[in-house]
Amino acid sequence: MMKTLKAPLALLIASALMMGGCGDGDDGKDGQPGQPGQPGDPGAPGSVGLHIDMAQEAIAEIKGATYAEGIITLEFELTNAQGIGLYGLDGSNPFHDFRFSVAQLAAEGNVKQWQSLLNETTNDAGTTFEQGFEKLNDCPDCLQDNRDGSYSYRFHTNLLQWQDPAGIAFDPALTQRLAIEMQFEYDSGHELAENAHYDWIPASGAQEGVETRELLLMETCYTCHQPDSLKAHGGRRLDLENCQSCHNGLVSDPEGVSVELGHMIHAIHMGPNRQGKDDQGNVVPMPYTVSGYHGPHAFDYPAFPTKPFMDCTVCHTGDESLADADLWLKDANANACIGCHTDSPAQHNSAKNPQLACTDCHSGVDHRKHGAPYDAAAGYSVTVSNILVNADNLLEMDIQVTDAEGGLVTIDEVYQQGYSNPYIVVSWDVEKDYPAQLVTLAGEGFSEGTTYEHRRFSLKGDGSTTYADGTFHLTTEKVKRGTTYTLDLPADIAQRTLEVLPLVKVCFEANSSVRTDCSSEGAYPAYVQSAPLRTILGDSEAQVPQRRAIIDEANCLGCHSKEFYHDSNGANCIACHTNDKKLVDVEVDHQPTGYLKSSSFMYKAHKAEGHDNGHGGSGTLLKTDCMTCHSAEQGWGGFDYGFELGRNAGSALTVPSTVKEKDVAQTWYASPDVGACMSCHQKYLSDAAMSHMISNGGYFGDDKAQAQAAQEACAVCHTPDKVMAHHGHKL
Repeated sequence: MMKTLKAPLALLIASALMMGGCGDGDDGKDGQPGQPGQPGDPGAPGSVGLHIDMAQEAIAEIKGATYAEGIITLEFELTNAQGIGLYGLDGSNPFHDFRFSVAQLAAEGNVKQWQSLLNETTNDAGTTFEQGFEKLNDCPDCLQDNRDGSYSYRFHTNLLQWQDPAGIAFDPALTQRLAIEMQFEYDSGHELAENAHYDWIPASGAQEGVETRELLLMETCYTCHQPDSLKAHGGRRLDLENCQSCHNGLVSDPEGVSVELGHMIHAIHMGPNRQGKDDQGNVVPMPYTVSGYHGPHAFDYPAFPTKPFMDCTVCHTGDESLADADLWLKDANANACIGCHTDSPAQHNSAKNPQLACTDCHSGVDHRKHGAPYDAAAGYSVTVSNILVNADNLLEMDIQVTDAEGGLVTIDEVYQQGYSNPYIVVSWDVEKDYPAQLVTLAGEGFSEGTTYEHRRFSLKGDGSTTYADGTFHLTTEKVKRGTTYTLDLPADIAQRTLEVLPLVKVCFEANSSVRTDCSSEGAYPAYVQSAPLRTILGDSEAQVPQRRAIIDEANCLGCHSKEFYHDSNGANCIACHTNDKKLVDVEVDHQPTGYLKSSSFMYKAHKAEGHDNGHGGSGTLLKTDCMTCHSAEQGWGGFDYGFELGRNAGSALTVPSTVKEKDVAQTWYASPDVGACMSCHQKYLSDAAMSHMISNGGYFGDDKAQAQAAQEACAVCHTPDKVMAHHGHKL
């Protein structure tokens, strides 16, 4: 049974009265409208973009600046690589280490120097200084976050009232450089670092066409260095402009040693070659030594790989985009001079006179002249002609050295001293990196007469060559230290690729392009970097394949400039330093120790002191980044990388059985991929790692045939991408 809800009696009566009123009665006047309500509090502006703590990288740009009565306000933006604004920068956040600095450019004639402001003293006597900063953590309220990646920061220092300890007075009519630097180091290990700068004149507000000081490009530094190796002060300092404004003529270490950028860079790059005179006038090594937070540090290791050391144009390239590209030629900054030469240079004949600056006497110096012999040699050529195989199965050929006009260079103008012998190196199978041992792949015998010692011949002094009327005639048989070396040619040499590589120096007058007899006083030798002759004797019209693209020669020459350690001709080091070249004695003070080391190009390049940053090297570059030196060429399936594994099967690398100093090494052999890895890692290689290599087909031992026959599977897993990633980099 359904129940019916019943309304209360009072409610029914009231309803009836109301219904009756609607039909018959008067409802009276309408009431007055109510007052409008008060506006509510505005909500916080919405955020657009990505919170900065979620960003993988930060890109900063200063958009503008204003100035009024000693106070600077700057506007800047932070974005990620995709251009998305990064909001949330907060001075109250302990991880948000964000700083602002100011420097002004003082110019007087050819002398132009940045002067840092907000300076701080660095020693107890208050006599040395460094640039100071306004730190966001010290004034969180100075920052306005627009919540879209754009910000405004108002300096809390009034620069007109600031009493600088270095005595620098702020001048709003001069070019001022505002710089920002950030370095966030989160507990998770994630880091964000970025620099930015803005040059402008506060008094006028001008930003275009202002006076500046631009001598170098950071990209020039990257010719030798890598970005990671130039991140200074724990990774905080990244940009050259930030370095310039801080490392200016005012700043020094607590002992008063200048750390002005020009002085410091010149001094560091001299490395162990920097010399001066002590108080007694003796010539002594004076490597640049600065006192930092962890005590004094001497830059006494190899630091500048180019020769000659005075080849200033390696850095001062004269790029037309630089407003002051030629300022270094004005010899206006004596502090830069003593960076290389010290304040008591070893070559100076008189005692130091503190009243004189270098430029008072040496104002006409042109450091570009030191490169004149190299510039001249660039127009010279070494020509190889009339190659034949004689009845004794030896190669014969004619060789001429000519100048830019075709004039013949005489034998007395060809340099010979120590390592610098005028050599001709003969190789075949050049498309296989000149490995004579690969002859065995065709089932042929391998003879001692095809090793490096049997393939190199001097134009002067080993009996292989005669000279007449400007022409050297060479036969591939020589005598060295009483031993006769005869080149053993493969039977099918006429069908193989053949290379004849000249390594010849010509003598010039010092700082000059004028050729001279090498016995002349001050004669300066420079390499003739002619391309090697590559041919197939049986088919002179054939297209000769090039050797495998392993090294990017432009990278080698870009850093090493005009000359390598010895025998420089382009970057053909592999012609002599083949992977099967015999081991050599490790020498200490020019005395053999009985320990052995590899002399192959791969080992020498990987072990070179200046190439090693991972285990106590110079920090010039990061050896772990393979693309520092290796090539990348477009192939049919994408890029072919010069360090790709699995491409040299059938060869054996000659390596020492151990690199431990307490053990005398024997001559052992490694399969190609194992040898490549060991060229860096042998010193640190564990038994487990070696077992992994062997279980994947590699070989390391005293049997050369087993090394050649190894079937390595390393390339299956260790692709170029993964090799780079394993070393902490990306392709």
